[in-house]
Amino acid sequence: MAVYKKTVALEIGAQSVTMGVFTPVGRGFALSRYARRDIVLDPVEEGMRMDYVSNAIGEMVTELNVRGSEVRNVVSGQQVFMRFLKLPALDNDNLAEQVGFEAQQHIPFPLEDIVYSYQELADRGEGEREVLLVAIKKDILDELNTQVENNSLRTRSVDCAITSLYNAFRVSYPEETEPVMLLDIGAKTTDIIFAEAGRFFTRSVTAAGAFITNSIAREFGMNYRDAEKFKVEQGVVSLGNGHTDGMGEQEAALAACIRNAMGRLSSEVQRTINHYRAQYKGSSPVKAYICGGGARLTYALEYLQSALNIPVEYFDPLQAFSVGSKVDAEALEQDSICLGAVVGAAVSGAQAGEFDIDLVPTSVGKERAEKALLPKVAVAGVLALAGAAFFAYAAESTASAAEAKLKKAKPVAEDVARIAEQIEAVQGKYQKTMQNIDKVAEIYNMRYAYADIIRQLSARGASVKFWFTEFAPLINYDVTATSLTESSELKGTRLIDMNRSRNAGNDSAINQAPDEIDAGKRNKAPKVTAIYVSGYTIKNPGDERSTAQRQAIYDLVDRNFDERSADSLFAYENAVVQKDLNHYFQFIDSKASKGKLPDYVEKFMMVMPLKTPIAIPELDKGNK
Repeated sequence: MAVYKKTVALEIGAQSVTMGVFTPVGRGFALSRYARRDIVLDPVEEGMRMDYVSNAIGEMVTELNVRGSEVRNVVSGQQVFMRFLKLPALDNDNLAEQVGFEAQQHIPFPLEDIVYSYQELADRGEGEREVLLVAIKKDILDELNTQVENNSLRTRSVDCAITSLYNAFRVSYPEETEPVMLLDIGAKTTDIIFAEAGRFFTRSVTAAGAFITNSIAREFGMNYRDAEKFKVEQGVVSLGNGHTDGMGEQEAALAACIRNAMGRLSSEVQRTINHYRAQYKGSSPVKAYICGGGARLTYALEYLQSALNIPVEYFDPLQAFSVGSKVDAEALEQDSICLGAVVGAAVSGAQAGEFDIDLVPTSVGKERAEKALLPKVAVAGVLALAGAAFFAYAAESTASAAEAKLKKAKPVAEDVARIAEQIEAVQGKYQKTMQNIDKVAEIYNMRYAYADIIRQLSARGASVKFWFTEFAPLINYDVTATSLTESSELKGTRLIDMNRSRNAGNDSAINQAPDEIDAGKRNKAPKVTAIYVSGYTIKNPGDERSTAQRQAIYDLVDRNFDERSADSLFAYENAVVQKDLNHYFQFIDSKASKGKLPDYVEKFMMVMPLKTPIAIPELDKGNK
């Protein structure tokens, strides 16, 4: 049953911060007031983002007069990991244990470094239980929570934008029973959410607001801030068929540039629909709702409606809510499609949402644990008083009675001491066994590390312009200190050397890399820090340097593997890469190869540093 109480909701997005205050009215909620701040930073300024976030929260706390309030926070979809887990249909008592085990397998970080929450999805009668797992790195969550607490707020719960938006949709559109799709076009990602009876599925893609802004910056030679301002103030989406004929030259070029970028988004959406139908047996959506800052682009709705060939509407998260008299109606008309996440937080606070995700920051977890301990402390106090009363009674007993009890207790004490020694011995064996299990688990998890890397390369690296032919993990490789060439820079760092494997027996496929590494790089626990891939590009006819194809390789990295994307496995930062391209990329044309390559292709080599190094298990020398 819904419980409507005053709720302060805060969403910290990639380029905006939004806060709303909801108060109970009758049997529902009213948005009594809200505030929103845009945070537009050039990628090179990303290190200052938290300072801007903190300032924005402080301004809104004062503006909305909510100092000292409990707040329900929402983090952006790009900062979380979402996985759909298939579990055997066992007893409910085992669900938390099963999810914990599966989290270790599916999240590319140690469990102690993440915070996760989960919820079981509706039973579709397929003999398995499906669970949605939502995880976030602990340091990211704690840093966001620090900004909240530093501005005189107390965190009540933390949800993610995707599930929060879904809660808002279900409350606002209860009559929507056909399969529909929500497109939340944010700054760094577009969250694609499928809402269908008995089903829930979501996927995030990088074709979003920042992708469009970067396209404008490249096209017009602007910095990021100016390109964002240009997009917001003058940007429209060209609808084709002479739509830009009446525009000025620059306006028409801008509209065409935005249309090209939006084409990437529509392609990703269509690909996601196909994946949802094929892999999850879902239905094609009959309608789409769009929201988020990117949805405010002029003609974005019309373009997507034409590209997807289904009706498209703006999502109104306040459809089931009333609005207070203090809310600026004109501003709300512009901002309403950006309020879905804070509305969803209010829905969760009223216990009226389908999802109840709670990512608990470290300080909040300690506070909850202390509160849970209070009843136990009270019980302990009662027992202490009872013990004191008993001791007073015992003190009055005769000495002979005490001696008799002591005599009976002595053999019991000896038995207890003997059992304690046995327990200590068993604990020692248990600790040794757990250490061995941890080593085995680390090796077991490595299977998934390389599978995830190859899967991400395959999913995001598909192109008709180039193809990969070689994949090799690099041991203790420092990409910032090494220039990538075809000669000796990679010698001794490749864990798997395909050339050695082809030219000799199978045993030579695995390098003796740790012994070949320079003494300065050698350590007791070598790790794979980067991945080396190579392949070929098809040259454009008449383009001797094949510059267009090289740009396709650069764009692949910039768009799909940037480290600021939460699900990217690679530590690419575009500004750093652009400064030292030869540390990350190497191209060899047919002339440089001295006849080893045909004229119509060019070889490329690429080093991709990993966000999280992969440990290499040490061999037992006695079993080599």
